[in-house]
Amino acid sequence: MVLVGNLKDLKLANIIQINCIERNVARVIVTTPDRKGYIYFAEGKIVHAEFHPFVGEKAVYEMLALTDGQFKVEAGIQAPSQTITRPWNSVVLEGLRIIDEKNQQVSPIPVQWFQIISSYQGVLGVAVVDFNGRLIEGKLHNEKKPLIFTFIWYKIKKMLTLFYSEDFQYAYIRMGDHYLFIFEVKPNLVLVETELDIDIHLFVLQVKKLLKRVTR
Repeated sequence: MVLVGNLKDLKLANIIQINCIERNVARVIVTTPDRKGYIYFAEGKIVHAEFHPFVGEKAVYEMLALTDGQFKVEAGIQAPSQTITRPWNSVVLEGLRIIDEKNQQVSPIPVQWFQIISSYQGVLGVAVVDFNGRLIEGKLHNEKKPLIFTFIWYKIKKMLTLFYSEDFQYAYIRMGDHYLFIFEVKPNLVLVETELDIDIHLFVLQVKKLLKRVTR
């Protein structure tokens, strides 16, 4: 029996789950315009995978990231070798975690706009961090870890529902001899350090206007 379809209609993670739960001996062929991959199943497990140039679990991770492409499930095809020993659900969960982490680490502002903010008068440092406080791009003048500012931001949002009513949410904190501005551009935060003598209202308008163009 052969089953064919498109990954837009049936996700690879679901195809893997079905074959493993049914304990099928089968091969799934995944085809994209420039590559072809193979996943082999037996006894409720993924036993082997290939997606050039990757073999084993890495090949599965790469194929899980595909959002388009053709698939074919062929029953009764034995694996040429065994390159995967972990349970199928652990392999799939790890692949999805890697995909999610990559998505979260995409900088929300183009490089040229990042440079524009850095060039504003009075700006000491600009950085983009993810929701876990990990630095994605840029550098801060302050030596404190970005995770601290991420924690502060989400505490503020939890306490003040007013922040949810604006398209581009922000807050600023006086940090001794400078200000720290926090702008939310989902899924990340843009942190901007400035001197104390800036016009706060004008500065916020400038940055919000620039960041607003990111979502267009």
